[in-house]
Amino acid sequence: MLGMRRYRVLIIGFGNVGQAFFKLLSMKRDALNVDVQISEIIDRRRGHIINPGPSVIEEARSGRLLGRKVDIDEIPRLIEESSADIVCEFTDLNIRDRGEPAFTYLSTAIRSGKHVITTNKGPIAFHYDELVELSRKYNRLVRFKGTVMAGTPSFNILELLPGASVNYFMGILNGTTNFILTRMYEGMSFNEALRIAQERGYAEADPSLDIDGWDAALKAIIISRVLNWRHSLEGMEVRGIRDIDIRAFGDKIVKLIAFANKDVAYVRPIALDRGDVLAHVNENLNALRISTDTLGDIMVIGPGAGPMETAQAVLTDLAYIINRES
Repeated sequence: MLGMRRYRVLIIGFGNVGQAFFKLLSMKRDALNVDVQISEIIDRRRGHIINPGPSVIEEARSGRLLGRKVDIDEIPRLIEESSADIVCEFTDLNIRDRGEPAFTYLSTAIRSGKHVITTNKGPIAFHYDELVELSRKYNRLVRFKGTVMAGTPSFNILELLPGASVNYFMGILNGTTNFILTRMYEGMSFNEALRIAQERGYAEADPSLDIDGWDAALKAIIISRVLNWRHSLEGMEVRGIRDIDIRAFGDKIVKLIAFANKDVAYVRPIALDRGDVLAHVNENLNALRISTDTLGDIMVIGPGAGPMETAQAVLTDLAYIINRES
């Protein structure tokens, strides 16, 4: 690595996604053609870890404290004082507090001269404008591919289509509800399908964000903001699949669909014709249809969740930052 530019990365939140990214980076570091090192990890359970070694993932799974104990109130100071070039933020989604404390972590990092990558939908959905303004003011990049469809290309496809205008987008943006609906069409009840989704790790113990449509709604807001459409969660119609009766949709196939154009955005169960490609996207897969003025409809189908799948999104964002600086 002699003569290569070195990038130091600070990870905030070392749960499943943080650990998967640490592992993926160790596997793919050479492909980046620069020297990228995880210099610090800050995690409320595992502490403040300096220069973590290869064994940190195994040690983290023990649940024990691996570094100096960290109080949540001191995390912004630690971010500010860090010598890292890039901050990767992987903390849990908090809708009730409108994306905090993740927004504070990201804004602190930008103000202290660091690029940021996040997989947390909250700060992007609720504070997009503030983050864009900070990015411009401090000339730092804000990347968030992992907030929508994990590593599967989604809104970032538009970076490859200069000049193209989007008429609308619609898609299946929540894998949990898609898995449940797939099982219901195989004859399972809603509750039975939900139980299996929880057993497989697709759904949380409290699945409300997924089955009531809020997770898909946040993702629709994020795509909308990238397109400069000014939708907000408060102004959206959001209906999930709790207590859904698929028999009421007759011969059509119902999917939980997120839709937006520049005037309206919603998430609700939609009955699709059997000839529609979206009707045949099953299991826990995601799909996104983007209608453009130059190419017509573009369709992307792929995994929308999972630690390694989301880590791929982070690696994509990391490569983008490195390429922009080279």
